[in-house]
Amino acid sequence: METVNQKINFNFILDSFNDAYIPLLANEARYLLLYGGAGSGKSVFAAQKILMRCLKEHNHKFLFIRKVARTIRGSQFSLFKGLTVDAGLNEFFSIRESDMKITCKLNGNEIVTAGVDDREKLKSIYGITSVWVEEATEIDAQDFRQIDLRLRGKTQNYKQIILSFNPVDANHWLNTTALKNSIKLRTTFRDNKFIDEEYYEVLESLKEQNPDYYKIYALGEWGVKRTLIYKPFEIIAEYPGSFEEIIYGLDFGYNNKTALVKIGIKDNQFYLSELIYESMLTSKDLTEKIFEKGYRKGENVYCDSAEPGKIEELKRAGINSYPADKSVKDGIDYVRTCVIFSNERNSGINKEVLSYSYKQDKDGNILEDPVKFNDHAMDAIRYALYTHKKKKKTAKIVWI
Repeated sequence: METVNQKINFNFILDSFNDAYIPLLANEARYLLLYGGAGSGKSVFAAQKILMRCLKEHNHKFLFIRKVARTIRGSQFSLFKGLTVDAGLNEFFSIRESDMKITCKLNGNEIVTAGVDDREKLKSIYGITSVWVEEATEIDAQDFRQIDLRLRGKTQNYKQIILSFNPVDANHWLNTTALKNSIKLRTTFRDNKFIDEEYYEVLESLKEQNPDYYKIYALGEWGVKRTLIYKPFEIIAEYPGSFEEIIYGLDFGYNNKTALVKIGIKDNQFYLSELIYESMLTSKDLTEKIFEKGYRKGENVYCDSAEPGKIEELKRAGINSYPADKSVKDGIDYVRTCVIFSNERNSGINKEVLSYSYKQDKDGNILEDPVKFNDHAMDAIRYALYTHKKKKKTAKIVWI
């Protein structure tokens, strides 16, 4: 271990921590609950703590876990990789992209990944010494018991499960169940000295848009969302083997999420598939991913009409892209009449629908406009369903 300390300046690493979290670096409680508002740095700290333990301790196998396995690549896996680069420590890690396995070259410590949606894989992973569950409110109490069972046996170092999450629903088991040997820390965006000014202002603006939303996503307090726009979409395990028609909704983003939702239509019912839900995509990246996700020539993609240049780029690449009708009230009213199904793999969609809310005025009266926050998949779905409906209606008009 002396060799490691000679190579790595740990004081330099500590400079990148938010002060609120530093006391938890040495905390050995079995359950470490990091909850609070958006932009509070809780996920970054979880990754930082595991990074430090990877470098300073031996005989570890850490497990990164989320409800849906594929979402780990764009969250925990990507975050950990970025931290190693930012701290100048990437030379000490071997990163295997295919199965998202990370190995510390200094001591053989490993990080592996799994989703609760693949329980057989989860049950086959042995020798876990600590776990990080991101977006922990996505999992239910039964999921948690399965995860907890993976952390057993004698280990050289303390065993710990880190759970990071937004406190979206006061009735969630994470709020109503007392975990023995646990430590909780609530933080907000004001605890994050690295937050960018633009995002800071976005979170502050929630106060004027919806007090319930502000309580949860800015103040990081357990709340009850009383102004939800849609009922949660029904989650089903299997979709039909074929559809009468397939359409897509696309909400552009870069710093924000780009959301591409595929919608299968059968018997006037709609089946959602989340194909893209990630940030930092260039136009070239987006085009390549659309084809990688199985887009077939001739299928219609209804896009955010505020980006005509991007729509034209997609057209030139051979994608049938159209500007969407962005009528918010009429679009929402139509979507609320639709029979819509989702599945467990649609993590972004399923999360957004549980928080997609109307604005409120200062007196608590509900307004007709949605809160502009965490709405990328919801916009994509509305673009597709409402614009396609209007397109079909127009096509039926026969002029004499």
